[in-house]
Amino acid sequence: MSEMSQSDCAAVILAAGQSTRMRSQLSKVLHPLCGRPIIRYITELVALIEARPVIVVVGYQADKIQRELKDVAGVEFVYQKEQLGTAHAVSQTRGILAEFSGTVLILNGDTPLLTPDELSGLIQFHQKMKADCTLLSSDVPNPFGYGRIVRGEGGEVLGIVEEKDASSEQKKITEINSGIYCFNARSLYAALSKIDNHNAKGEYYLTDSVAILRREGKSVQALKAADYRTVLGINTRMDLAEASRIIRQRIATQLMESGVTLIDPDTTYIDYGIQVGQDTVIWPCCLIEGRSSIGRSCQIGPFCRIVDVVLEDEVRVEGGCFLRGGTIAAGSTVSIASQACQDKGIERFFHQA
Repeated sequence: MSEMSQSDCAAVILAAGQSTRMRSQLSKVLHPLCGRPIIRYITELVALIEARPVIVVVGYQADKIQRELKDVAGVEFVYQKEQLGTAHAVSQTRGILAEFSGTVLILNGDTPLLTPDELSGLIQFHQKMKADCTLLSSDVPNPFGYGRIVRGEGGEVLGIVEEKDASSEQKKITEINSGIYCFNARSLYAALSKIDNHNAKGEYYLTDSVAILRREGKSVQALKAADYRTVLGINTRMDLAEASRIIRQRIATQLMESGVTLIDPDTTYIDYGIQVGQDTVIWPCCLIEGRSSIGRSCQIGPFCRIVDVVLEDEVRVEGGCFLRGGTIAAGSTVSIASQACQDKGIERFFHQA
């Protein structure tokens, strides 16, 4: 078992919603983000902590989501026929977890910025405190749209109020619920059976479980995320663009720390998971996408787009090239002129430097 793994932990990923604010015919969890669907970030995250089982609750475009995740080991699916709220979604997992008595981790399928350290820290805190429920919260500059954490005079968590049900005073609260929780399994399902839909949206809110557990004298804890951006969900195209910017920054930082030179990281777009060798230099305004990989000591000039291409070591790609598919041999130089030869059907168009 890895250092990051958490024993006795099951994971539930909520991915059934229709994503109306995205203004899209595609489920938001399937929208591409730096080269892969949003939900892939979540499934990789729970794989790192070795949660078992991993249950994905699907509804809208269930078939597409299941096809996307068909190669992910250890994932089970449950179907939420009607989207009646987050508590109703989680209740669909009762059959699979009926005999489970450990920690149930609940995440939304649209939170790709969450880090392994943040998630592992939440689980460890929950288990150390022996809590019935621990939620991940954060202070955010603009809390609009999020449930607010309501605390008592002593700082204890009293409950969560959703945006549409919040009073004008409660809307001033900047500590928000991320929608990421750890529950004691038995406490979770006991609370779910007591949740009603008497609210502005007529839905069964998972957030109501917090107040229910509090009334019963159970332990409810909240752990604040160190960086509020890690817990933000993607609900709009603006959110998607911001998440892309943050992940690109992470990719760029990781590459530069490994010995890659990015002349202008802010204008360099490299998909998640692409390998770039040491001492490679990438000039501004380049896009490297798909299943590409870049060898050592390569030079990629400005305004290049490289899609599904393998560059072996010491390849030079001059500015303005668009490459798609194939392998470029070590020591080759690619220019716009050599691309023109390729476009005309000449098979061998790369020349040695």
